[in-house]
Amino acid sequence: MHPRTYFLDIDGTLLEHLKDFEKITTTENIRALHGAKEKTGKWHCEGHTIIITTARSESMRGITERQLQNAGIVYDQLIMGLSAGVRVLVNDYEWGGEYKAKAYNVLRNKDGLFDVD
Repeated sequence: MHPRTYFLDIDGTLLEHLKDFEKITTTENIRALHGAKEKTGKWHCEGHTIIITTARSESMRGITERQLQNAGIVYDQLIMGLSAGVRVLVNDYEWGGEYKAKAYNVLRNKDGLFDVD
């Protein structure tokens, strides 16, 4: 089996989604959601690639990196400035082979990564 690439959102998926934007820009310690630290660490040790995605602007990179580090979230890349709208992943697969893309929707601030494999 080839290593996987995980694309993970930050707010409401890895870290608690804070409704107050000012708190997001100033708080260095935001609570990691259920399984976020454990799963990202496990995936990293298994050789998978972890790409963090967010609608947070590039100007928030410093505080965002500190929040992820303080929460113990391991990752390979951080992509910032995405739309807050629907994210669509399109990938190919070989005829008769396994699908090469999966999608999970997790309930904000509740599900975390517990049921993601």
